[in-house]
Amino acid sequence: MKTAVTGSTALAVSHGMSQLGEPAIALEPGQEAFDLIEVMEQSGPLSLVHIGPDAPKVMLSYAEQCRDLGLEFSADPGTLDGADAAEFIEGAKFLVTSQDRYQFLQGVTGLSDDEILARVRVRVTTVDAEGVEIVGHDMERIRVPVARARELIDPAGASDAFVAGLLTALGWGMPLRRAAELGSQLAAVVLESVGTHGYTVNHAEFVRLLEESYGVACAAEASAYLLPE
Repeated sequence: MKTAVTGSTALAVSHGMSQLGEPAIALEPGQEAFDLIEVMEQSGPLSLVHIGPDAPKVMLSYAEQCRDLGLEFSADPGTLDGADAAEFIEGAKFLVTSQDRYQFLQGVTGLSDDEILARVRVRVTTVDAEGVEIVGHDMERIRVPVARARELIDPAGASDAFVAGLLTALGWGMPLRRAAELGSQLAAVVLESVGTHGYTVNHAEFVRLLEESYGVACAAEASAYLLPE
């Protein structure tokens, strides 16, 4: 089963996933949402739909389609406003944002942390230099530190790379902590490159970087997918 990514970040996220050997179905922004039934008829079943920033009616349409079809989706509300934002995240498996965007979401909706978690299953929030915070139902709060980066060249595309790594690892069946570690490491790779698409991933080197940042166990789990025998 495949992952579909939508919105203005679709190409960047899909590029990151393809660098890890798991290309996604990129549904680029437009005036109307793609029909997800037609997408699945052409590409096969979807395990997850990541709905990124787009025109409000398009984002709401994708979320409604996912709910109607019983498809799991992750939501990045971007700058979606007010009632639209509250409706958009309803039923999402994952809410994936930066801390700034999460605070913006709270501001425009008036929803508390608990009220947002009543609408989504898991919140994944990048917190700049503090790493990633993961909060969900019936689980301990998870904190994942930032990955080691040798040199910071260009911040463009790092957030999209994080999403790409996160979605890839979730598609492999990795637990949330490992998925966030993989996403953080891919973001570090992008920070050392120029532009949102100006990077490639050497899988053996990436596994080595994972070991440096997150330890032997993380690297070993990722190598099963990145370095198959």
